Amino acid sequence: MKKVVFLFGIAILVGIILAFEFGKGNDIKYASGESNVTCDLNLDNCSVQVSGEPVTFAFSPKPLVAMVPTSLKIYGLKGEFKELKARIYGLNMDMGVIEVDLEKRSDIYMSNVVLSSCVVSLMQYRLELFDGKKPLGIHIDFNLKS
Repeated sequence: MKKVVFLFGIAILVGIILAFEFGKGNDIKYASGESNVTCDLNLDNCSVQVSGEPVTFAFSPKPLVAMVPTSLKIYGLKGEFKELKARIYGLNMDMGVIEVDLEKRSDIYMSNVVLSSCVVSLMQYRLELFDGKKPLGIHIDFNLKS
């Protein structure tokens, strides 16, 4: 049993060292040049224009905290969607893709999400909307401090 715990500890230590080594020299790359907006969702909601109408993204509670259940609400989204989904993924780190189904209640689409955390002190995420597998061309970028 002691050998298993020791080997597990060594594996974790090697993983942490490799993460820091591969991260050296990699400045945070912001996607604001590629994105339609960069938001500070820690302070306020975020709106983008879609066909001349505002679509607003809101997270609560604020400020955003990694690894804590967070409510996502989207206001002002027009159209009928078969399978509206939000995909959230890192722009300056690879944490995989968080995909959530959005439920329509009145004129609001909502879901709960847990944002991942990693060793990068400032994580930049993109939230992108899809209808099934079809991208809608609507996304926001936001930062999360770890």
